[in-house]
Amino acid sequence: MFHVINKYLLLVTALLFTSLVAANTVKLATGEWAPYQSKSLKHEGFITQIITEAFAAEGYTVELTYMPWKRGYEEAKSGNLDGSFIWSKNPDREASFHYSDPVITLSTSLFQQKGKSINWSTLEDLAKYKIGGVVGYAYGTEELEKQGKLKILRISKAESNYKKLGAGRLDIILEDTDVGKETVNRLGLSGKIETNSKTLTERDYSLIISKKSPRAQEILDAFNRGLSKLKAEGKIEAYREASVKGEYKQ
Repeated sequence: MFHVINKYLLLVTALLFTSLVAANTVKLATGEWAPYQSKSLKHEGFITQIITEAFAAEGYTVELTYMPWKRGYEEAKSGNLDGSFIWSKNPDREASFHYSDPVITLSTSLFQQKGKSINWSTLEDLAKYKIGGVVGYAYGTEELEKQGKLKILRISKAESNYKKLGAGRLDIILEDTDVGKETVNRLGLSGKIETNSKTLTERDYSLIISKKSPRAQEILDAFNRGLSKLKAEGKIEAYREASVKGEYKQ
């Protein structure tokens, strides 16, 4: 009888532990976006480190699932996952997701050939140039594209655009500033390509939590508290600076 009770207690304890772990696990979709988040980087990138440490500060464990961005977004939207990171705001996303406090502010730049400076004041001024972009990426130019006032030659793989720009087959590439600089260096094109002195756009990026997650508000509040702690400790900027210095490369 004593052994039966012991086995029962062990079983109950195991079930309670499993339930507690599940309750404290946040399931998030993510994708490859070096130098911010990637399987190939230390801590899977400094943004991933920020996300996981912010949750850890509040007693939560993050379970990451890497998948194509569109699929990950849809999985989170349907509630199969709790959320995804990192995303900028737009009305469509806000209809299905809660946004955390901003994790980081990122800029989009014009990348041009060295020695061929692009002079512009408004987006309409860029209409005369041959511009490269990537399918599905938001640059803040979408409305002008819909109106036919700006044409962006969008392809599926960003790297091809850099090679075209280096060869003079494009005048401009639109790209996240940090991502573009990392790509230019990685492809050995730093002698041919530079950023324009004027930034195209700046946007805040956040963790998004599905409104269909049964713990949406709990998860969101916990993350915001943890993120606030990291900011107060100066870790956000420290991690970003370390990334710029290449300290996250394996």
